[in-house]
Amino acid sequence: MPKYTPEQIEEILAGESWLGFSMDRLRELETSIKEYVDDGYGLMGAEYASVFDELSDVSKNQIEYFTSKVYESDPAKHRYQVLDVGAGHGTRAVHLAAQDKVNLKAIELSDYFYARHLLELEKEGLLPFGCAMKADMCDMPFESATFDAIYCNTALHHQVYLPGKNIGIEKIMSEFSRVLLKGGKLYLLTLYGDETHFRLQRFFQSLTEESMKRLASRNSFKIDEMKQIEGYGVFGPKTRYLEVYLTKRNV
Repeated sequence: MPKYTPEQIEEILAGESWLGFSMDRLRELETSIKEYVDDGYGLMGAEYASVFDELSDVSKNQIEYFTSKVYESDPAKHRYQVLDVGAGHGTRAVHLAAQDKVNLKAIELSDYFYARHLLELEKEGLLPFGCAMKADMCDMPFESATFDAIYCNTALHHQVYLPGKNIGIEKIMSEFSRVLLKGGKLYLLTLYGDETHFRLQRFFQSLTEESMKRLASRNSFKIDEMKQIEGYGVFGPKTRYLEVYLTKRNV
């Protein structure tokens, strides 16, 4: 059982009592949120995945634009190592893997999506064999400076953001920086705002432009493009997202 219930998590975040937490208690909070999200996907994963049976033209264009920026970062390369973080139902991973010169790894923490979607896509030949891995984006099983690019679409917002604390989104951005090569590219699409939500058996943390600027600065990233967009999501067809293209600095 998780250490904290959703009601307790809401109270902790709203009252900012986490400011006085030890690192052990912060990790318990983080773990409780992860378990809540994983349980939610176990209950509602099939319903959620059915919405994304086919990849939209918007998502296809987004992936192709991102990979074009990856190619431009080092045109002499013959192959690019790309990591899809929070690959979920796998439809975006399939399109990423189909891009010219891309060697893809796709990680997912949810048992439901890893076993019932990503591994099945491998069996069907739609993802390369060995592409899918069950792994936590907060503690990725890769050597430093491994990837040319990271693609993270609507996964970051299932983690908590506690500024200055090395858990959740703060830890993930540090991990992204660690496993990327200098000059590597990062794509983020995450909920826009400055709130936390419990909806549809999942946890959501929204981020503002200012929060993203702080996260980028602390983790050696330069923001190339950042804008608010609308699309289908947890708050309906006009859910607001923050779309960000970043480059790891050569420091």
